[in-house]
Amino acid sequence: MRSIPTDLLRAFVTIIDLRGYTRAGEQLGRTQPAISLQMRRLQDQLGVQLFAKDGVGANLTEAGELVAGYARQILALNDEMLLRLSDRRARGKLRLGIPNDYADHFLTRLMHGLTADYQSISIDVVCDVSNALLKGLREGNFDLVVAMTPDGPAEGAFMTWREPLAWVGSPESASAEGPLRIVCYPEGCLYRRNMLSALQRDGRSFEIVYTSPSLSGLEAAITTGFGVTVLARRILSERLVEIINPGLPRLAEVVVGIYVQDQICSPAVQSFAARLADMFMARRE
Repeated sequence: MRSIPTDLLRAFVTIIDLRGYTRAGEQLGRTQPAISLQMRRLQDQLGVQLFAKDGVGANLTEAGELVAGYARQILALNDEMLLRLSDRRARGKLRLGIPNDYADHFLTRLMHGLTADYQSISIDVVCDVSNALLKGLREGNFDLVVAMTPDGPAEGAFMTWREPLAWVGSPESASAEGPLRIVCYPEGCLYRRNMLSALQRDGRSFEIVYTSPSLSGLEAAITTGFGVTVLARRILSERLVEIINPGLPRLAEVVVGIYVQDQICSPAVQSFAARLADMFMARRE
């Protein structure tokens, strides 16, 4: 009897939900050719054509519609099983690495939903810049990290998505004469890298006047008009206001990913990663 791997079904459903192979690959941390190969494998195993050949995007055949319904049921049962196993086996420590601003913005909301299910597990959170977090993951210092990459997902992504960036500060600071006063995280931060690259590309003079490893430290400088910075648009609060100024250069997006220590991880880590992914996806702008 044939059995269909859940990774093929998850890729299939993601293609449908995101209306395309490329976007599905970005979310799942795979290249577009890898996603296409998965769909060929799935169609070969099922013996049916899932996508309309003359369609646009992810239009399904009648057989594809049937498979999609069953795929969602299978994945729902699979994820529910892992969650229940994690509730029974969640013991010890889960080591999470996350950028400082994401921790400030998202962790409180996440922890509200974990109190009942993770009573017997301790969570060790480390905040750092993304390249340090990914290095720590490779060295076995974390079970799971949230990290940003500049051009595409790093190896081993559980899930990825693209984040738009925004200039943040007072309009007066951005319009002042002379070099643009920059407030930023320390070296290694992708916000800093994207911001300085954009300014250099446009030939805009600037000076770094303030650095801090914490979001609250940046906020203190930004809200007093000491300078401007770049942050992910969706973490902005009432105190952190986006600057709409055509004189500032356009910013490239960053790829944000959830990464696990290896592909064979405990049900508790898989469950935590899935909840983290659901929260990020639900709160996308």
